Amino acid sequence: MVYNPEILKKHYDILPHGTAKESAIREAIYEADKNSDVPFMVFFREELCSEANFYGNAMYMMTVFPELLSIIDKYPDTPTTQFDRVYDNALDHILWIYKWVIIKCSSFYQIPLEDCKKFFADFKKRYINYGYSLKPYYRAVYYFYSFNKEEEDKAFNKFMAAKRDSNSDCQACERNTEIEFYLNNGNFNKALQLSEDIENFRLRCLNGYYDSWIRVKMSFLNYYIDNGNFEEASKTAHLLEPYIDNRTEFLQWGTIINCYAHTNPGRALRIYKKYWKELEKGGTPLDEFDILKNTCCFFWVIKKQGKESIKFNADISFPLYTKDKTYSTDSLYNYYCLRAEDIALKFDKRSNTDKCIKTLEKALKIADI
Repeated sequence: MVYNPEILKKHYDILPHGTAKESAIREAIYEADKNSDVPFMVFFREELCSEANFYGNAMYMMTVFPELLSIIDKYPDTPTTQFDRVYDNALDHILWIYKWVIIKCSSFYQIPLEDCKKFFADFKKRYINYGYSLKPYYRAVYYFYSFNKEEEDKAFNKFMAAKRDSNSDCQACERNTEIEFYLNNGNFNKALQLSEDIENFRLRCLNGYYDSWIRVKMSFLNYYIDNGNFEEASKTAHLLEPYIDNRTEFLQWGTIINCYAHTNPGRALRIYKKYWKELEKGGTPLDEFDILKNTCCFFWVIKKQGKESIKFNADISFPLYTKDKTYSTDSLYNYYCLRAEDIALKFDKRSNTDKCIKTLEKALKIADI
């Protein structure tokens, strides 16, 4: 078969997001490498980073990205392909993707703290050398140091002070970061004021018309749950439901069943039974922790409400699978809670804190209200 990168791209472009598409892009990478086609050796890896970051296993991005850096350091004058002419050159495209990588550092307990710091230092050096603003750098540092309030606040202030440029995240994404910051610090009114432009679609994410609006709703949903306001949380969840899709960051069923458990337990159970497989996935370990935390809170609530067991059509892939498809709420609670605890302890060990385990304890305490 004659090597043709355009045909390889057409092949994976028609595939659904997920495992099949990731495999096809990996095959394209193999063919480009075999033919020493440097622009497409870079481009196909960039495509894999995008697919893994938004729709698949983001660890693939974390492992393939160092290959990108190695290639571009060896061939610094690599041009873009016909598919990414919006960038000045291949390095320019790689620096855009690098933002996703350092943002995701906070999502993997498998990446040692020192390795994360090395990623940040390399990112900072490359951005300075290229003449870009460090605004995305400080935004990523802010998210990374969620376990250290002093460092988190310092990074946020530097993020706000830094100037925007052509490689900055879109204004809607940056506004969402501001909203999250003020909600996390208990300043609801400031967050509400900042959300107006997104709520009215005057500010929109470049990736999709509703994306920034969904992120705002997710932030307020989590705020309401964290403060035990399940009535408002349920109203927000109801607005969000039609917009949940297969992008990993938008798979919010765990959060939704947690809030519905207090206001509409029947609906919460129906959602759990329908989406239990999605609750087993989790895009990153941090996503998985959030899903498990919310799901164990859900089962704690319905167990308290007197429901001793539920029946649903799980298949043999479900770790607690039984032939009669009947499961005690106690065993389901323990299953999700122990998994959440295991991940929390691994993150805390990585960061040398107790932030994650306290987050789990607080969530269960709120669920007990």
